[in-house]
Amino acid sequence: MNKLVPQIVSVEDDDGIFELLQITLEPLPISLHRASDGHTAVQLITHIQPDLLLLDIALPDMNGWDVLKTLCEQKRKPPHIIVLTAYSEPAHRLIAHFQEVDQYVQKPFSPVDLRRTICDLLELV
Repeated sequence: MNKLVPQIVSVEDDDGIFELLQITLEPLPISLHRASDGHTAVQLITHIQPDLLLLDIALPDMNGWDVLKTLCEQKRKPPHIIVLTAYSEPAHRLIAHFQEVDQYVQKPFSPVDLRRTICDLLELV
């Protein structure tokens, strides 16, 4: 693990979305890691201590909000969080606000906009 470059953990169970994230973030000086379920995500985040979390809400074993709750209880919450989700309900945006999520991005998303948001949060040139 190289801590000289920002570490990003993507919690995404959809292979196609993760492949799009890989292509979108490839030009950036980052290290991208993947967890495809919530329990694996908590373990990976605890181990890597990423600078940014890209978090899907609908996961096969637990939802993304429970992932954040577990990380908060363990005092392992990453400094930056972007929720990438298909959910458009205002209740989810409200939860994101109270969970201190940096950005709530609805799928389908603009890869260019997402890359720009990540660069801004991680202060990448």
